[in-house]
Amino acid sequence: MKHTYHTLLGLGLALALAAGCASEKHKDAAMARVGDETPPDFVTGPALVSLEHFDGFSADVVATTANGAPASGQLIGLMGRLIYQPWTTAAIKKAKYYRGGMFFIWDTATQKGYVLSEALQGYAPISSSADVTNQVELTKDLASENLNGHPCHRGQVMLALSDGSSARLTEWRADDLRHFPVRVRAESAGREITVDFSNIRLDLPPRDIFLPPGSFTRYASSMALINELMIRESTLRSGPSGPLAAPVETGEHPIGMPGGLHP
Repeated sequence: MKHTYHTLLGLGLALALAAGCASEKHKDAAMARVGDETPPDFVTGPALVSLEHFDGFSADVVATTANGAPASGQLIGLMGRLIYQPWTTAAIKKAKYYRGGMFFIWDTATQKGYVLSEALQGYAPISSSADVTNQVELTKDLASENLNGHPCHRGQVMLALSDGSSARLTEWRADDLRHFPVRVRAESAGREITVDFSNIRLDLPPRDIFLPPGSFTRYASSMALINELMIRESTLRSGPSGPLAAPVETGEHPIGMPGGLHP
């Protein structure tokens, strides 16, 4: 029996058999492609290092850079452990579809994690070589302003990374959300990433959701996982095949967290 990763994380996925339930447009929106197996830089880089201090949250996120398309999705965290699911918007009644049901589990302390495919019922290890070795707060409560619907104070932190580089973080910390950053701007090696948070809930998720489900199949690498998913989807489109879940977004909160705690 296929395992559906619903435990509190939920992810708001309505699973169906692609062979019988999805139209051609739905299939096109859900098709996986090379690159889907790689988490965005703001997840694995230094931008979210300050989230290590929060014992539980969920939020919608949008990350933008000077060049390239924005990365957006849902994020939950527990003391530096993160779960992120990206989404893309299909031009079908303004519905949002998840290519392959891909999502990521990441540990900022160890710089290791997993990419998981809901459709494939599989996962693979991922890692990063650049770790934060030192933090120095440059300014605190630099300015007071309203941002993303919250009164904030702005501060800056300088990070030293294990690869010899450094990063400057500017954080807008919400006064009414226990100083949770509603915006983070990371500047490193001439590159800038801005991450905006909305629909923030300060909830405590269970620890066991930060591990792949026991019934998921482990793949040797993220590339092996995405190749297998694309092969199965291609076979499914060209003729009869075994069941492969084609996830789509529902009207429910994608993370499925309960009502937030009041700050």
